[in-house]
Amino acid sequence: MSRQCRVAEYFDGSAGERGPLIELDHVNVSMSGYPVLDDITFTLGERTFLGVVGPNGAGKTTLLRVMLGLIAPDNGTVRVMGMGPRELKHELHHIGYMPQTVLFDPTFPVSVFDVVMMGRSCCIGVLRFPGRADRAAVQDGIELVGLKGLEKRPIGELSGGQQKRAFLARALCRETRILFLDEPTSGLDLPAQEQFMDLLTRLKEEMGLSVIFVSHDVQTLARYSDDMICINHTMHLHGRPSDVVGSDRLKEAYRCEFDFLVGGGEHTGGR
Repeated sequence: MSRQCRVAEYFDGSAGERGPLIELDHVNVSMSGYPVLDDITFTLGERTFLGVVGPNGAGKTTLLRVMLGLIAPDNGTVRVMGMGPRELKHELHHIGYMPQTVLFDPTFPVSVFDVVMMGRSCCIGVLRFPGRADRAAVQDGIELVGLKGLEKRPIGELSGGQQKRAFLARALCRETRILFLDEPTSGLDLPAQEQFMDLLTRLKEEMGLSVIFVSHDVQTLARYSDDMICINHTMHLHGRPSDVVGSDRLKEAYRCEFDFLVGGGEHTGGR
């Protein structure tokens, strides 16, 4: 059975039959003999916004890469849509990925349309040209993120917030069901961060996405997430945002006080 057929089979079944969308069971990862992730276990259901928080160097990006199949765990089990992530490969068109930093030459005359089209590469295939469906998907993605009218604008001429939205459209134009984001709002000012998060939340609902959002910003993710995980090499917390923010184990994970989070307003999650 082909990989794509197995993905379709997963989503065609009932929720009870197909199991969690993502499942990690006692996952351990080490690099150069140093433990990076220790005994990570959790499950994620469909249409859930999962915030992954922790201090710098806690292993958040490594955890994301394990789920994407870019890093193989030393031991433990990882399942995405019922399969090992390396069976899916991160190019598979149901998976969207927005890295923390996208390196590009701002003087290179590549348009917004061309940047978003790069997200269709796994759908187009090797040595093939984009077809009508690909161009339509790119245009739809550009309109979804609010960049209609800027299709021909060089990406280097956009503001930081507009560039982030273009890269989000690139991750979404591939029949995406699961969206992985690694600190996508880094480098944005506070208004642009909030605009991006509001946009992401709306698209999550409209498109039925499952979102895994990696950040060190506990306060922001507590406002938008349905569930949160706090890691610092091992898992310290997994639960509703209000439970995570109000836990003493959050301070333990960060090894510092979080007075700015306590009493700073209610954190209900699932905004």
